[in-house]
Amino acid sequence: MATDATSTSNYAGKEAGVIIGKAFKEANTIAAGFVTMNQNVNFKLNLRMIEVTGGRRAYTCGFVPAGSITLSEKVLEPIKMKDDFEVCKEDFRNQWNDGDLGESAWNDGNMKPIMDAILAEKMAQEAEMQEEMIWTGDVDNTTPQEYNGFLTLFAADVNIVKVAGTDITEANVEVEIKKALAAIPVALRKKGLKVGIASDVAQAYNFYLISKGISNGYGGADSAATTLKFGKYDLVELMGLPDSNIVIAEPKNLVFATGSAADFNNIRLVDQDATMLNGKIIGSMVYNAAVGYYNSEEIVWYSPEIVSV
Repeated sequence: MATDATSTSNYAGKEAGVIIGKAFKEANTIAAGFVTMNQNVNFKLNLRMIEVTGGRRAYTCGFVPAGSITLSEKVLEPIKMKDDFEVCKEDFRNQWNDGDLGESAWNDGNMKPIMDAILAEKMAQEAEMQEEMIWTGDVDNTTPQEYNGFLTLFAADVNIVKVAGTDITEANVEVEIKKALAAIPVALRKKGLKVGIASDVAQAYNFYLISKGISNGYGGADSAATTLKFGKYDLVELMGLPDSNIVIAEPKNLVFATGSAADFNNIRLVDQDATMLNGKIIGSMVYNAAVGYYNSEEIVWYSPEIVSV
């Protein structure tokens, strides 16, 4: 009689979407609230825009309609991706509790602790990869599969407000941040903009403040005191943003889309000792994701990759 195969852990549909969604939210850009996350996109998301021009006139009796209303939309289509992986249980043995797993040389026992450890590790890794992909993903880079990140989209969009930059250091960080801020369209300056900066820019600016004897409250116990400020603007460090890059936008203008409730979402972990006695656990994860934005003219991108505008 054949031995039955046992799937130790199996998440699918909404349940998997919750787990994957939590991993995505750990990505620095999303956790910092720099983008808006839409978790209910299975196939596509229409980013609808409306532009209104006024019809103000000198008062006269009667009704004289003027001005215009322009409706348009962009289509954001998340890319479906699959991640297969294999791990050796022995690599996790030092994390196990003998009371859970026993002393068997075959690593028998309750597999939940090791399954939880593998899942936690995989989700942490996924959050890091998503943070990179959100900014620099390139769909033409098929090994591994990616979606187009914001900077890839910005580079192809002539309507993005682009600022030719340079390598930012402690010596020039003030001048270069001012250069990026000066490019903000006047109509946007009273809106709830966020200034996203690469990690090297954050470090250069922090060192600059220290050299000037300006603590800025940075590093204090109060969470509000750990925010880097530049005038009225909060500077948000974005781990996935390449060196010396700055992006300025309203969070509602930038979108991260995924289908957390989709039935194709799944995370499966299988203990192969049940059939192959090889001490391995194999797993697979399926999800979709993409980024996009509404108004190109309301995004400022500073980068040394921009040679001229």
